[in-house]
Amino acid sequence: MTLERIFGVTDRKILVIGATPIGEATAALFNELGATAEIADVAPDEQVIADAVADFVARHGRIDVMVYAVTRIGTYALPTMSLDQWDQVQDANLRGAFLAMRAVIPAMQQQGGGAIVAVSTMGSVHPVLKGNGAYGASKAGLNGLVRAAALDHADDGIRVNAVLPGAVPVGDPPADMERLGGPATQPGRLMLGMGRAEDVASAIVYLASPAARFVTGQMLALDGGFLIS
Repeated sequence: MTLERIFGVTDRKILVIGATPIGEATAALFNELGATAEIADVAPDEQVIADAVADFVARHGRIDVMVYAVTRIGTYALPTMSLDQWDQVQDANLRGAFLAMRAVIPAMQQQGGGAIVAVSTMGSVHPVLKGNGAYGASKAGLNGLVRAAALDHADDGIRVNAVLPGAVPVGDPPADMERLGGPATQPGRLMLGMGRAEDVASAIVYLASPAARFVTGQMLALDGGFLIS
């Protein structure tokens, strides 16, 4: 077996939804490896996401990989969190992922398969910051959606997985975010230091490549050792 046969993504058509640091690093890495990757920086709107997917398929003839990289963070004290703050986090992290999967799966079914990778977070399986109720819940919901989609569409040749980054830059925090501390701020918890968006991009490429053909419905933790610290 050659490296290209195992890990190659040459000529794959990839749509990355979300112009986050991870989204941008992922698209750049795919393009460096010979794929065609584009970023759609769209709102979690039903028609907007459907149009972005339809336009991509119309121009490229197929969609081999969809990466949902949208991430809206926000730490808010639970008793004072507004419904709008809760809804904005849920809309970006979970509602948008559902809309993206719903739009892309029929195209992948028609072409005989594909791969979907969603960017979740370590905070979906283990609290890392205080005030992460909205964020952790939204990404935990995303994990559940990933597992359900993986089960529902295995027979269609569609693999669905998620990456769970830990201390990795995900974009600018909202202006109304509260800084409340938590385990991730404790000395020694980040055993390998801060991660980079490129670290996550490498894992996403793996999950989209032939090397991961036997992997679906999984949550790949990229936490720099947080869970064992």
